[in-house]
Amino acid sequence: MSATSPLWQRFSQSRRRWLTALIVLPAAILGLVLHHFLVNDLPLGLEILTLTVFVLLFAWISAGFWTAVVGFLLLVRARGDTVPGAPEARRQAPRPGTRVAVLMPIYNEDVARVAAGLQATYRSLERAGALQYFEFFILSDTRDPAVWLREELAWSTLCQQLDAFGRIHYRRRPVNNKAKSGNVADFCRRWGKAFEYMVVLDADSVMSGETLYQMLEMMEGNPQVGILQTNPVAVNRETLYARLQQFAQQLYGPLFSAGLRFWQLGDGHYIGHNAMIRTAPFTEFCALPVLPGKAPLGGALLSHDFVEAALMARAGWEVWFLPELGGSYEEVPPTLLDDLKRDRRWAQGNLQHLRLLAGEGLQSAHRFLFINGAMSFLAAPLWGLFLCLGALASWQMWRQGSLADPLAWTGSGDGDPLPLWLIGITVLFLLGPKLLAVLWIAWRGAGRQFGGLPRLLLSMVLESVFSILMAPVRMVFHSLFVIQTLRGRSVQWGAQVREDAETSWTTAWQTFGWCTAAGVGVAALVYPFVGGWHFLWLLPVVGGLALAVPLAAWTSRPSWGRWARAHGLFLIPEEVQRPRELLDLDAGVAHALPRFAGDAFVEAVVDPRFNALHSALQRDRSGLWGRCAGLVHKALAEGPGCLSRRERNLILSDRQSMLTLHRAVWSLQDPQQLAAWGLGRDPGDGRWAPSER
Repeated sequence: MSATSPLWQRFSQSRRRWLTALIVLPAAILGLVLHHFLVNDLPLGLEILTLTVFVLLFAWISAGFWTAVVGFLLLVRARGDTVPGAPEARRQAPRPGTRVAVLMPIYNEDVARVAAGLQATYRSLERAGALQYFEFFILSDTRDPAVWLREELAWSTLCQQLDAFGRIHYRRRPVNNKAKSGNVADFCRRWGKAFEYMVVLDADSVMSGETLYQMLEMMEGNPQVGILQTNPVAVNRETLYARLQQFAQQLYGPLFSAGLRFWQLGDGHYIGHNAMIRTAPFTEFCALPVLPGKAPLGGALLSHDFVEAALMARAGWEVWFLPELGGSYEEVPPTLLDDLKRDRRWAQGNLQHLRLLAGEGLQSAHRFLFINGAMSFLAAPLWGLFLCLGALASWQMWRQGSLADPLAWTGSGDGDPLPLWLIGITVLFLLGPKLLAVLWIAWRGAGRQFGGLPRLLLSMVLESVFSILMAPVRMVFHSLFVIQTLRGRSVQWGAQVREDAETSWTTAWQTFGWCTAAGVGVAALVYPFVGGWHFLWLLPVVGGLALAVPLAAWTSRPSWGRWARAHGLFLIPEEVQRPRELLDLDAGVAHALPRFAGDAFVEAVVDPRFNALHSALQRDRSGLWGRCAGLVHKALAEGPGCLSRRERNLILSDRQSMLTLHRAVWSLQDPQQLAAWGLGRDPGDGRWAPSER
């Protein structure tokens, strides 16, 4: 590592000063405008609170707006950010013997989808001629014994199909402490010294071999870089909700990504997957701290990725975001309900990050990322508070005669239209990036990648309508998440929903019924006071809440998503021209893995080949044998159905127990006991054999 500051830091400092000015100055100016409007009509305390919340919110949306504007200008120039020291400018062929570990941490996942994604990435590396540098590790934290055994079968099948024994590895942790971050840390301790780099994937990730090889070249040519983060794009979902998310990310995402890269440079972010990491400094410097106090704001960090990037940068290593590097794919939650479940965990994790702001040695860019991540959830209660303050201010001004009715924020008593200017500017900052994204697509003639320019425009309008209607629902739920976290209610990471599962009407009513009731109630209460014209200003809020239940149910339907696709709506480039990696993924999912004829545990005990495979992946645990011996006798005497999930996991975790149980089952003579293990008499020779094999 060089003792001198890299050249890009001078650019980043200048750019971030400009960003700070672009955020602070408009918010301050508009705050003064609002102060001019409120100063004579509101008590001082109410005015100060209203102005504070407004300035905070406008500064937050201003950061996103200027990021999109800068991204638009960069993309229109059709040139990447050629700042000195950018890793794209310095590539070097990998040295002989360079080893990269591709990690796929999984937890009770759809095994067929995991295997298909890994296979697609493996074959892509093979086509790119770079396979000799890469090895794959399936790192399981699965607790369900049936899923665990299917993972082993999938690993074995993949190794056979790809001739990849010794190149694709499988390990299941007996204790899944600290979830995904703990799984990756466990790999670093056990095998990290053998691999100079590692690529961390999610269970739904797919990456092209060409992209992985380019990242390896950049790592080799830039020894000061600790993390290279790609920009994974969302693909493959069919529910209407997920298609809306995919479309929005693909259309608007490039602007924000290019802008983020412009501001961040070598102090970039890390999102926890689809990134290449230099293993040694990650192992040495990126161990996650345990916050003092109890969860949810104390204890183990629930969101690890931003913190790991900050720790890497604090140790003097660079973290770069590579938005122009394609071939990186992921999948999004299929429904609004699943998205909010994920947001609940993110809310707790991002609020924990605020406790790290005073950490010694952290770069200012990473402190800003902590604040921005927390604001993505704190903004919700702030918007709610601002709406309440606005209603209270209007009521106060109506009582003083400044407004014609108590909720009409359409101008002051003397006809001053400044509040409309504020609303217009706020709407421009919120919706302007969407218009810039469409303008950029039209500028480069890429409308056909989204089904043609007319369908693109219609899709953008419809997506904006859905976003506006869902915004109040997100606002109330994010506010609840913040309140629950601050009140000490903690959550943990669980298995993710990876398939296109629908939200039933019953579930929608149970989850969102109170939102619908609140929206209808507020509309009925407010409409008599404000009348038809002024009620239109409140319609997006009360209308979105009132429609919460049908929106949650309807947008979860894959049939609606397929209908939209058939009519050219919400198309994304990967659907217009399917990349080879995604074609391989489709084929891998369609080609079902071998399945168990019955109970997976029984199969692992009885089948000689599968028993040998499973036992070879375990080790003798002397501490377990004393506990498992009684369970083995219990299973022999009463059959496998008497074992609980926990008891099965104990037996499966001990090699000696599995081998002993296998031999004992095949030594049974009692017909009823044999039948309990799926063994019956072969009608050909009268010997005992698997009854349905």
